[in-house]
Amino acid sequence: MNAPEQSDAPAMYAVVRHGGHQYRVSPGDRLVVDRLGAEVGDVVGLAPVLLLSDADGVEVEPSSLEGVRVAATVAGHRRGTKIRVFTFKPKKRHRRTLGFRAELTELVVDRFVASGEPLPEPVDVGQWKASEPPAAQVAAPSSEAEPAAETETTPASRRRRRAAGASSIPSAEVEAAVEAAAPEPTAAPADAAPAVEAQAPRPARRSRKAAAAPEPEAAAPEETPPAAPSSATPKRRAARRTPEAS
Repeated sequence: MNAPEQSDAPAMYAVVRHGGHQYRVSPGDRLVVDRLGAEVGDVVGLAPVLLLSDADGVEVEPSSLEGVRVAATVAGHRRGTKIRVFTFKPKKRHRRTLGFRAELTELVVDRFVASGEPLPEPVDVGQWKASEPPAAQVAAPSSEAEPAAETETTPASRRRRRAAGASSIPSAEVEAAVEAAAPEPTAAPADAAPAVEAQAPRPARRSRKAAAAPEPEAAAPEETPPAAPSSATPKRRAARRTPEAS
């Protein structure tokens, strides 16, 4: 198995500091940094460059890298993932939840700009959009074209379609089709007696029995007061003595 060929040309990259962070970038890389005030398609220059590696070698001297910038095009603005922040104080009944989403800007690294060299021209945002057909190729809708069929599937749309289909048939054709489908009446003989339809006897109505009157409730027996207690030995009445006649 042959080993892959290694290029003798040194890798071209740079280390740039921006927003308190250091990034190792190469032409064509995508970089996400804190929100910038530039519009989409603008070209910004990132500085200072702490290290630069190119065909001439690796340069790290600040005096040699003074004025060198990294040209990048703003590809878009977006927001980072939401971060939940919860704070509390024990024994103080304090609870608080906060949410945070960082405002970010996406950059596309173009190339490294030497000291005194102007930045590239801004990119036309219209070039990033999908190409649209010219106006000459777009056919204008004709007035004679049939209306497009409804794509709705709601019950109301189905009822409208059925009503439209029923109303499109001429009434004369409907009547002719009904008459053709109906059987022809046959002539009955003159001496035939008219048929008498046998009517089934009506079922007799069930007589409703009169509801029996509720029986009167039996009067509760009156309670007699208890007799007064009598003594064991009845009291004798004292005989009234009359005085004797003299």
